[in-house]
Amino acid sequence: MIVREAKPAELAALETMPHALHYEHHLSFIRHALGSKECLVAEIDGTIAGFVVWDRGFYARPFLWMLGVDPAHQHRGVASELIANVERLNEGLAIYTSTNESNAVMQHLLEERGFIRVGRLENLDPGDPEIFYFKNLGGVRG
Repeated sequence: MIVREAKPAELAALETMPHALHYEHHLSFIRHALGSKECLVAEIDGTIAGFVVWDRGFYARPFLWMLGVDPAHQHRGVASELIANVERLNEGLAIYTSTNESNAVMQHLLEERGFIRVGRLENLDPGDPEIFYFKNLGGVRG
């Protein structure tokens, strides 16, 4: 598996990933991310297996905004490897992310990777609260 920076020409492939198909605004978010945020892709045998969008725009701290894995590559460590790459890029900092309360798979992954629940936001997606997570990547207070 190779993790690398996404290329604008790969937008069509990223738009087919499960997370991108979840809500229409996620498609515009991916389009915007390719020009203004960090977007990494995981490539397996020349095929994009997953992606992560992150930046340091959340109170000047790293935040994982979106993660998607192609169904053909799920449960093979793609999401974990993408998160690990973002963590390496942010050593010594605190990193944040969030997921819907209904997304038990993502919650489990985050908790396995050492993220701690730190909050909850109601009404972002009506009926499905957003759960926020934090991970200290090297002695810096969050």
